Amino acid sequence: MKKLMVLVAVFLSSSVFAESCEWSQWQTFKSVYIEQGRVVDGSDSRRITTSEGQSYALFFALVANDKQTFANLLNWTQQHLAGGDLTAQLPAWLWGKKANGQWGVLDSNPASDSDLWIAYTLVEAGRLWDNYYYQSLGYLLASRILREETVTIEDGGLLLLPAPKGFVLEDGYRVNPSYVPLQVIARMRSLYPQQPWGEMYQTSVSMLTKTMPKGFSPDWALEDANQYQTDPITGTIGSYNAIRTYLWAGMLNDSVAEKSALVEQMQPFVEATSTLGAPPREVNTQTGKFSNKGSAGFSAAALPLIDAVADKDLLQQQAERANTLLVSDRNDYYYDNVLSLFGMGWHQGHYRFGLNGELVPAWSNSCQ
Repeated sequence: MKKLMVLVAVFLSSSVFAESCEWSQWQTFKSVYIEQGRVVDGSDSRRITTSEGQSYALFFALVANDKQTFANLLNWTQQHLAGGDLTAQLPAWLWGKKANGQWGVLDSNPASDSDLWIAYTLVEAGRLWDNYYYQSLGYLLASRILREETVTIEDGGLLLLPAPKGFVLEDGYRVNPSYVPLQVIARMRSLYPQQPWGEMYQTSVSMLTKTMPKGFSPDWALEDANQYQTDPITGTIGSYNAIRTYLWAGMLNDSVAEKSALVEQMQPFVEATSTLGAPPREVNTQTGKFSNKGSAGFSAAALPLIDAVADKDLLQQQAERANTLLVSDRNDYYYDNVLSLFGMGWHQGHYRFGLNGELVPAWSNSCQ
């Protein structure tokens, strides 16, 4: 009874409930993008599947209470990206059609953000569906992330690297602020207090705040002695990666201590969205100069942050823009569609995150 009251309180605090436990947008995404347990990105001629796509689809399947699709996605991910065993190796990030016409792994380097989302979704699926196998697999995957995809930096903090290989430079570490959703790390910190997730959480908060001098998050940055510099490869640009940083921050539970400061720091992004009539597609994060309207997916991703600043007119405008412009019946708009599932799914009340990052899907209380 106490657990039920807590779940209901999370939704009541936002005054938003899903109008229906059926999530039509997820059903459409499944029919267009998922083939035999894999998410196909048709914008690439190799018909690629990424660990990112698999991780997001697993999350959406859990939000939709879609156990069969979840199982199919997990099985395909384990068999094709992790050599048949997610307890033995992290999943490769890229799979598709090779130059010789064969199908298989195109790049075996894992992607830590996808690994985090998979581990998180597994442990939450285990809790919500009372499945010990999912919980155990999630724990083992989370432990491997700590061993293989982190580094201790100068001040003793734990930094999440984007992958095990390729991001340690002579003058620092390449990092991606969109790879550290605080609710996901907070959940690991709560579940596994004996592991250094708390250190990663604090380092991630520092990364987010120090990489936004003008209120705009960069796609990539360079960490050096706990300071953050311009990325040597992508420069000062904030675009397709960075849009997720605003999305994750906006979806934090209102009681999370860091949320109000992050939302305030990101106010220039909200103002730019209002000025352009859409989230900016490209920003110089050092000067604050922005240009070009982002896609419908960008508008959907901005909804939680706009909701947090309580601009109802802008919120309605961007929700309408996302609904009107989104192309959902072609499989070459993968990224827009996953951004929309996250942003519109949250906006429509299909899920929330609790204080410690726990997932609260609508079906867990109002749809029983």
